[in-house]
Amino acid sequence: MIGSRGKANYEVELAKARLEALKVRMNPHFIANTLTSIRSMLFNDRKDDAIEYLTLFAKLIRTTLENASKDYITLASELHYIRNYLDIEELRFAGKFTTRIVFSESLIPIDLIVPPSIFQPFIENAINHGLMHRTQGGKLLVEFKPDGSLLKCIIEDNGVGRQKAKEIENRSLISHSSLSEDITRERINLLNKINATKEYSIDTIDLSDNNGNPCGTRVEVKIPLQSIYKGDGN
Repeated sequence: MIGSRGKANYEVELAKARLEALKVRMNPHFIANTLTSIRSMLFNDRKDDAIEYLTLFAKLIRTTLENASKDYITLASELHYIRNYLDIEELRFAGKFTTRIVFSESLIPIDLIVPPSIFQPFIENAINHGLMHRTQGGKLLVEFKPDGSLLKCIIEDNGVGRQKAKEIENRSLISHSSLSEDITRERINLLNKINATKEYSIDTIDLSDNNGNPCGTRVEVKIPLQSIYKGDGN
């Protein structure tokens, strides 16, 4: 019979195994959309764009697989991954939105560690469920700043808002489920369980203008502020 301590250890080990399985998964909609875009570029004789797109996509896949074996990577590496992803989406949507990445001066990305691919799914969600429904003038803000003992990442878009996006997608023949976000939320829950903490959190805020009309979404992801000198990142 397993005692209470043995049961707790067993549950932690089970959570770790589940976490490892989740880290390598990518949103199938993103992969399908990317391959469709490459095919479209080739069909429209945009060979150079297709080659650039395919190169960026292959690099992103390779980095995803490399990072899947790691518990932590530097924030600098995560930012490079995010930039690679945004390069792909900006090429796919061709001028539909602009991106601004902001840092607090007190943060040194190369000295901090974060779980791999912990922020990108919410950026992906902002693009696919908010900004893609705008005809023009889309703006995406990704901001990093300290919040006490935590690192806060703010992902904010000026898209149509969650309710409007849901209405549009319900009328569409194609459903865009937030699989990557769901996976990341589960990862957050598992990280809290493994580390016996509640420091990992996600808050979603619906934005509105002065007249109460939806004008975008803000997601705040908080994780422990950890230095590379207190962990090996493996």
